[in-house]
Amino acid sequence: MNDTDTFQVNPDFVCREIAGEVILVPTGKTAEQFSGLASLNKTGLFLWNFLKEKKTFAELGFAMAEEYELTEEESSQDVANFLNLAMSKGVVLRC
Repeated sequence: MNDTDTFQVNPDFVCREIAGEVILVPTGKTAEQFSGLASLNKTGLFLWNFLKEKKTFAELGFAMAEEYELTEEESSQDVANFLNLAMSKGVVLRC
């Protein structure tokens, strides 16, 4: 991924806490296409909340490194892993 690539959450998903677990629930037409639910761990929730507004890959990496006291390399890899999975499921969009 390029540092200037921009991402944002898919507005067709809402984030809810259910029985102590953070779940992404599809709405509208997405609910017809997406089978099941997606859950987020602590770092996934951090990135999800940060992505409510469009952010670049570099901004995400910096925020993650700062929040979790990671190196730039560690945070970039973690962000790339999250984005790749989230985009494959359609919960995060490349803008």
